[in-house]
Amino acid sequence: MTGCPVSAVVVTWNSGPVIAGCLTTLERELPPGSEVIVVDNASSDSTVELVHQLSPGARVIANDSNRGLAAANNQGMTAAKGDFFLIANPDVEFGPGSVRALLDAMGRHARAAWVGPKFLYEDGALQTSVGNLPTLAECILGRQMVRRRSAGECTGCWWDGWAHDEERQVGRGFECAYLIRRAAADEIGLQDERYVLDWEGQDWVERFGRAGWQVWFTPEAEVVHLGGTARRQVPFRSVVSQHRGMYFYYSDRSAPVWKPFLALAFGGRAAVKMVLTWVGVPLYAWAHRDRKEPGA
Repeated sequence: MTGCPVSAVVVTWNSGPVIAGCLTTLERELPPGSEVIVVDNASSDSTVELVHQLSPGARVIANDSNRGLAAANNQGMTAAKGDFFLIANPDVEFGPGSVRALLDAMGRHARAAWVGPKFLYEDGALQTSVGNLPTLAECILGRQMVRRRSAGECTGCWWDGWAHDEERQVGRGFECAYLIRRAAADEIGLQDERYVLDWEGQDWVERFGRAGWQVWFTPEAEVVHLGGTARRQVPFRSVVSQHRGMYFYYSDRSAPVWKPFLALAFGGRAAVKMVLTWVGVPLYAWAHRDRKEPGA
C-alpha cells in the first residue's frame, strides 16, 4: 500500500467549459489522502488557469504539445502515488458516493483490474457503458447495425437496452471514467501510446484479459457524462484517429497477411465517415444514443 488510496488522472485539452464540474465532484468524492493529477495537452484556452483556481491542490503536468490521450494518461499514472488510478475525462461529473462504490466493487473482486460506473446523460437518461470486446465484423458494420441485431440483450460490442442494474463482470467498459488496480497495470504495462484518441481502453482491456484480470461494472457508482467535448473541436481528426486505433487493435491481433486488407477496410470506413461528418450527420449522437430518440 502506498498511503495514497486513489490517484485521479484527468487529461485535458481546451476543456475550460466543462472542467469545473469534474474537479468539483472529484474533490468531494475522493477518499482522504487521494490526489488529483491533471495532464494538459497544450490547451489554447484557460483550462490550466481554471484548474489552478478550482483545485489548488491538484498536480498539473502541462505539455507543450498535444501528446494524445494514451500518452497523457501514462504521464499521469507514472507520476501517481495511489494504489488505484481513477482515469477520467474532463467532461464527467461524479455522483454522490460514486468513487467509494467503485472502490468497494474493486474490493469484492480480487482479480478486477478495471471497474466502471453507470453513466448517465446530462438529462438523467441511461448511457450504455458496457459490452463485449468488438469482433472485426461488428467494428466494420458499426454500432447501429449491432443495435438492430442484439437490442436489449447482453451480447455484442455494446449492450444497448440492458438496464445496467446489476453488478457483473463484462467484456469492456466505457473509457470516459474508470478505476484501475495499480497492481494490474504494473503487471501488464501502461496504455499503448500509438492510440491518440480512442481504442486505447479496448486494447488495454484485452491485454488485461489475456493476463487473467477482469473487467467489472457496478451500478452503485453513477457518473454524468456530457460527451464529445474534444471530438467536436476536431471532428475530422477524430474520425482519422478512431480508425487508426481500429487498425492498430486488429492488426496487432492478426496474421501479417491480413494487414493490407485491414488497412483498406478501415481506410474506406474512415472515408465514408469523413463524408458524413462533412455533410453534417451527427455521428457522435448516433453512436451513443439511438437515432430515434428525441434530441439524438
